[in-house]
Amino acid sequence: MEYRYLGRSGLQVSRIGLGAIPFGTWMDEQASRSAVDMFLGLGGNYIDTANVYGRVKGAVGAGESERIVGKVLKGRRERVVLATKGAWQMTETMRPNAFGLSRTYLSTEIEASLRRLGTDYIDLYQCHVYDPYTPLEETLRVLDDFVRAGKIRYVGVSNWDGWHVVQANLHARQFGLTPILSNQIWYTLADRVAEFSIIPACRAHDVSIIAWGVYAEGFLTGRYRRGATGPRPGGRFDVLKDSEMCSWKNLAVERNWATLDVMERIAREHGKAMPNVAMAWVLQSGHCDVALLGASSMEQFKVSMDVIGLRLSAEEMKELTAASELAHPYPNCFWDLFCYHDSEFYGGVR
Repeated sequence: MEYRYLGRSGLQVSRIGLGAIPFGTWMDEQASRSAVDMFLGLGGNYIDTANVYGRVKGAVGAGESERIVGKVLKGRRERVVLATKGAWQMTETMRPNAFGLSRTYLSTEIEASLRRLGTDYIDLYQCHVYDPYTPLEETLRVLDDFVRAGKIRYVGVSNWDGWHVVQANLHARQFGLTPILSNQIWYTLADRVAEFSIIPACRAHDVSIIAWGVYAEGFLTGRYRRGATGPRPGGRFDVLKDSEMCSWKNLAVERNWATLDVMERIAREHGKAMPNVAMAWVLQSGHCDVALLGASSMEQFKVSMDVIGLRLSAEEMKELTAASELAHPYPNCFWDLFCYHDSEFYGGVR
């Protein structure tokens, strides 16, 4: 297992993290315990959950993942870098202060997460989404209060744009508050849009990238092939809106069918499963510090963990990168034409 320091800190985390979304939904306590046992046995130390995980429909079951994580870590808490998140609605009906990153919400939900996890401290507390209504300084202040109280050790975010992270860390530096160490984002061979702005902004401020969605909601696991007319019924794609980045409409495009063709060949040559290739590319891309491994059963979990030891060649990385390349948006496409030494019109003369 490889390890990285998270952001500009001395906190070491395994490059493969265990995502605990399935705990309490698809995996019961015993299966979850088996997954954690195997993960720790292979050298993993980063376990990631959230206050809402475990819900089945609406807010029903919210918090169950944290409760199970707390139970299975009893007696071995010190072996784990435990991460959780908050921001989303935890109640069936929306009410004032039930969502966001306000002092009221965070003060309530951080304490609730500590109780469910059965721990005195959270190693990494992450703001699960950006809150456009709460002043940034309010969010940073309350998180800093919890750090000073010893209930949180480090602060991260998830699903924030690059400029959000930059703005937050500039504010933290100016006022002596706890900085953001990591941004957990959707990053996968099937959608590399984060490379254009989010990742460069975070890198410029020494903020680590934690990738979620590496398998693109199962699209990159090998269950789909070119010519598929739609997703399997009863899966996650059924509840996703077409406008979401991880919808079937946005994933089932020629670029991704071509990527799957390359993945299948490389997986066969290595004697590995296709999810292993998807994970290996993310880890070797140079854009990601930690990638979260997810599964809905122990069988899938065992297959996913087989990525340990897999090293793609430079040529294989090049093939996968070329197949999955996105069209560059403005201003990147403008820079490509005029700003680099190998640009067609370097210097600006057409």
